[in-house]
Amino acid sequence: MSRRMQQLVIAFVALALAVPFGAIGLAQLFGDQESSEEVTATAATDTRAAVDPSSQPEPAPTTAPAPPAGLTEQTSDGAQATLRYLLESYAYMMATGDTQAWTQGVDPACQVCVTFIANAKQLHQQGGWGVGGEFTVTATSFEGTGEPPASGTATADFTQGEQLIIDDPAKEPLTQPSVTAQIQARMAWDGERWRVGDMSILEQGQATSDAGGAQG
Repeated sequence: MSRRMQQLVIAFVALALAVPFGAIGLAQLFGDQESSEEVTATAATDTRAAVDPSSQPEPAPTTAPAPPAGLTEQTSDGAQATLRYLLESYAYMMATGDTQAWTQGVDPACQVCVTFIANAKQLHQQGGWGVGGEFTVTATSFEGTGEPPASGTATADFTQGEQLIIDDPAKEPLTQPSVTAQIQARMAWDGERWRVGDMSILEQGQATSDAGGAQG
């Protein structure tokens, strides 16, 4: 992968582990080192106003997307369906704390994937939740190896809507802005279903990545 992509992935993982969940969202992947430092500083000195917890918006969405049949099909369509399903399950996971779709759909060695799951769990353990942030996937593709394919790379063009993160019900919500980009995932067939072994956000015109994670 390019040095720029590597920096983005490393910055995301470092931030996700260093500051409270709410300060981190997909939009931060597109910031430079300067903006990343600003996010860290902001999280360390939280100056948000106090609010009445009863005034906070309710978690949403709270209905899980239906799993597509392709999750258990060793085909190109199955790999694409898996990536789409994970993205479409993200907002639900953040709203409810139910990480089942992601836990079943990613390899435990995928550092970025596991970080998303850990963040969702942490958010709910501290009494928080997400509102909005739904993904709209506009296109997918897959380049596989073997027939039927046993591994390969799935790509999805998406827009993620604005998301509110209530990490502390007694404070103003954190807002993650809407973002439109492309995500690329290294996929592997485990004998029963497709799993994501690595996931990277690509900027416009970004070349194929090869970030660290499970081997496909």
